[in-house]
Amino acid sequence: MAKRFVVLIFLGLVFGCGSSAVYAGSELNMQDGTWEITSQVKMQGMTIPPMTFSQCITKENAVPQNNSPGQNDCKVSDMKTVGSTVSWTVTCNEQAGNMKGKGKITYHGDRFEGEMTTEHMGMVMVTEMSGKRTGPCQ
Repeated sequence: MAKRFVVLIFLGLVFGCGSSAVYAGSELNMQDGTWEITSQVKMQGMTIPPMTFSQCITKENAVPQNNSPGQNDCKVSDMKTVGSTVSWTVTCNEQAGNMKGKGKITYHGDRFEGEMTTEHMGMVMVTEMSGKRTGPCQ
Protein backbone atom coordinates (compact mmCIF):
# COMPACT_ATOMS: atom_id res chain seq x y z
CA MET A 1 0.00 0.00 0.00
CA ALA A 2 2.82 2.40 0.85
CA LYS A 3 4.50 1.66 -2.48
CA ARG A 4 1.28 2.46 -4.36
CA PHE A 5 0.92 5.75 -2.45
CA VAL A 6 4.50 6.72 -3.28
CA VAL A 7 4.04 5.89 -6.96
CA LEU A 8 0.85 7.98 -7.15
CA ILE A 9 2.55 10.88 -5.41
CA PHE A 10 5.51 10.59 -7.76
CA LEU A 11 3.32 10.56 -10.85
CA GLY A 12 1.41 13.61 -9.68
CA LEU A 13 4.56 15.44 -8.73
CA VAL A 14 6.84 14.86 -11.66
CA PHE A 15 4.62 13.97 -14.55
CA GLY A 16 1.31 15.71 -14.04
CA CYS A 17 2.74 19.15 -14.42
CA GLY A 18 2.78 21.38 -17.47
CA SER A 19 5.98 23.15 -18.23
CA SER A 20 7.73 25.75 -20.27
CA ALA A 21 11.42 26.44 -20.15
CA VAL A 22 13.37 29.64 -19.74
CA TYR A 23 16.48 29.34 -21.88
CA ALA A 24 19.85 30.78 -20.90
CA GLY A 25 23.18 30.34 -22.58
CA SER A 26 23.82 27.83 -25.33
CA GLU A 27 21.11 25.81 -27.04
CA LEU A 28 19.68 22.67 -25.46
CA ASN A 29 21.42 19.57 -26.89
CA MET A 30 18.36 17.38 -27.37
CA GLN A 31 16.42 16.03 -30.31
CA ASP A 32 12.66 16.56 -30.46
CA GLY A 33 10.81 13.27 -30.74
CA THR A 34 9.28 10.33 -28.92
CA TRP A 35 11.26 9.39 -25.84
CA GLU A 36 11.19 6.24 -23.72
CA ILE A 37 11.53 7.36 -20.10
CA THR A 38 12.41 5.13 -17.17
CA SER A 39 12.16 6.31 -13.58
CA GLN A 40 12.88 4.67 -10.25
CA VAL A 41 11.88 6.02 -6.82
CA LYS A 42 14.16 5.45 -3.83
CA MET A 43 13.26 6.42 -0.28
CA GLN A 44 14.33 5.56 3.26
CA GLY A 45 15.43 1.98 2.66
CA MET A 46 12.87 1.18 -0.05
CA THR A 47 13.22 1.11 -3.82
CA ILE A 48 10.15 1.09 -6.06
CA PRO A 49 10.52 -1.02 -9.23
CA PRO A 50 11.33 1.07 -12.33
CA MET A 51 8.46 2.47 -14.40
CA THR A 52 8.76 3.12 -18.15
CA PHE A 53 6.54 5.16 -20.48
CA SER A 54 6.86 6.99 -23.81
CA GLN A 55 6.19 10.64 -24.55
CA CYS A 56 6.79 13.28 -27.21
CA ILE A 57 9.38 15.73 -25.85
CA THR A 58 10.41 18.96 -27.53
CA LYS A 59 12.85 21.73 -26.67
CA GLU A 60 9.87 23.90 -25.69
CA ASN A 61 8.54 21.20 -23.29
CA ALA A 62 11.71 19.45 -22.15
CA VAL A 63 10.51 18.04 -18.81
CA PRO A 64 9.14 14.47 -18.97
CA GLN A 65 5.44 14.33 -18.08
CA ASN A 66 3.10 11.40 -17.69
CA ASN A 67 -0.33 12.98 -18.14
CA SER A 68 -2.22 10.56 -15.90
CA PRO A 69 -5.87 11.47 -15.19
CA GLY A 70 -6.39 13.17 -11.83
CA GLN A 71 -2.71 14.04 -11.42
CA ASN A 72 -2.82 17.72 -12.38
CA ASP A 73 -2.71 19.72 -9.14
CA CYS A 74 0.98 20.60 -9.47
CA LYS A 75 2.61 23.95 -10.20
CA VAL A 76 6.01 24.15 -11.84
CA SER A 77 8.14 27.20 -11.09
CA ASP A 78 11.76 28.29 -11.48
CA MET A 79 12.04 26.38 -14.77
CA LYS A 80 15.48 26.99 -16.29
CA THR A 81 17.56 25.63 -19.12
CA VAL A 82 21.28 26.28 -18.95
CA GLY A 83 23.24 24.60 -21.70
CA SER A 84 21.78 21.11 -21.92
CA THR A 85 20.50 20.94 -18.33
CA VAL A 86 16.87 21.60 -17.47
CA SER A 87 15.94 22.26 -13.84
CA TRP A 88 12.64 23.06 -12.13
CA THR A 89 10.84 23.34 -8.81
CA VAL A 90 7.37 21.90 -8.30
CA THR A 91 4.70 22.12 -5.59
CA CYS A 92 1.69 19.79 -5.50
CA ASN A 93 -1.41 20.27 -3.37
CA GLU A 94 -2.51 16.80 -2.25
CA GLN A 95 -5.26 15.80 0.16
CA ALA A 96 -2.57 14.50 2.51
CA GLY A 97 -0.68 17.83 2.40
CA ASN A 98 1.63 19.81 0.14
CA MET A 99 4.51 18.17 -1.64
CA LYS A 100 7.61 20.05 -2.81
CA GLY A 101 10.42 19.01 -5.06
CA LYS A 102 13.32 20.01 -7.29
CA GLY A 103 14.39 18.25 -10.43
CA LYS A 104 17.21 18.38 -12.93
CA ILE A 105 17.90 16.46 -16.14
CA THR A 106 20.77 16.75 -18.59
CA TYR A 107 20.31 15.98 -22.28
CA HIS A 108 22.96 14.42 -24.52
CA GLY A 109 21.33 14.62 -27.97
CA ASP A 110 19.28 11.41 -28.04
CA ARG A 111 19.40 10.51 -24.33
CA PHE A 112 19.14 12.13 -20.88
CA GLU A 113 19.64 11.36 -17.23
CA GLY A 114 18.69 13.17 -14.07
CA GLU A 115 16.88 13.05 -10.79
CA MET A 116 14.20 14.69 -8.76
CA THR A 117 14.10 15.01 -4.98
CA THR A 118 10.71 15.45 -3.32
CA GLU A 119 9.51 15.80 0.23
CA HIS A 120 6.07 14.84 1.47
CA MET A 121 4.97 14.38 5.09
CA GLY A 122 8.59 14.34 6.26
CA MET A 123 9.54 11.61 3.78
CA VAL A 124 12.27 12.34 1.21
CA MET A 125 12.07 10.54 -2.13
CA VAL A 126 14.73 10.55 -4.84
CA THR A 127 13.58 9.65 -8.33
CA GLU A 128 16.28 8.71 -10.81
CA MET A 129 15.30 9.24 -14.46
CA SER A 130 16.79 8.27 -17.79
CA GLY A 131 15.46 8.63 -21.30
CA LYS A 132 16.31 7.71 -24.85
CA ARG A 133 14.87 9.04 -28.07
CA THR A 134 13.10 6.29 -30.03
CA GLY A 135 11.90 8.22 -33.12
CA PRO A 136 9.79 11.14 -34.32
CA CYS A 137 6.65 12.27 -32.45
CA GLN A 138 3.49 10.60 -33.66
